[in-house]
Amino acid sequence: DAGFVCGIAGTQVDGDSHAGYNKMGPIAGIWVGHRLTSVLYSRMEFRYIQKGSFAKNAQDGSSTSFYRMRLNYFEIPVIVGYRLRNGFNPIIGLSGGYLIKAKEMNEFGSFPPEDIQKFNKVELAGLLGLEYNYSEHWSFTFLASYSLFPVRAHNSNITYRWNRGQYNNVLELIARYKLM
Repeated sequence: DAGFVCGIAGTQVDGDSHAGYNKMGPIAGIWVGHRLTSVLYSRMEFRYIQKGSFAKNAQDGSSTSFYRMRLNYFEIPVIVGYRLRNGFNPIIGLSGGYLIKAKEMNEFGSFPPEDIQKFNKVELAGLLGLEYNYSEHWSFTFLASYSLFPVRAHNSNITYRWNRGQYNNVLELIARYKLM
């Protein structure tokens, strides 16, 4: 099986001091799949996804400030799913990502390159979700993704126990189209 994916990601970066899935980003790519048994299947995708963080806070009632982080990745998720009879399929997997561009900005514009703390170019994330087979060609997926290793260190490289830096935390809503 093969086809196309598109969707939207609600994202946040844990450890950046801004809470909430306020940053929305596009998802687009292609996939191939293989039936392993009558109930198990695997799928691999190649896709673009935009992750990051966004915060808008009222300061004094007359002016506002904001912060935006855009992280553009090419990802290769590898997923295993279990087919249930009702059309819902629990899925689990891993995703390797390569950061192609990172940008941070505030109300004054983009941060100068020397003020941006370096991001790791490679990300490994765990995936967990639920897929619904709507028809022979269409399926819809709700997927949660979380970085297994930091995407960058905290300021001044401060760590505490398991908290080693900033992590991508992503909720995805995906439409998948199967060719033939």
